[in-house]
Amino acid sequence: FTKAIDYGVMKLSLNGQPLGEPMDFFNRGVIGTGEIDLGEAQLAAGENRLTVEVVGANDNAVKAYMFGLDYVKLEPK
Repeated sequence: FTKAIDYGVMKLSLNGQPLGEPMDFFNRGVIGTGEIDLGEAQLAAGENRLTVEVVGANDNAVKAYMFGLDYVKLEPK
């Protein structure tokens, strides 16, 4: 993920199931977060949907509610 001054607080879900708690992506400068473990999830055969929902903004953020996803890393269990 990326953090920046105009990024919001986001809730991620996979196929309607939450992936952890909402995350605040505010930072005064643009930075990468490094890998963030979102836990385990079961993928269905066929289409799977990753959803990112804006749920707010940090009080110090420019209220543009931006979001940056650099990559998704999936690992078999």
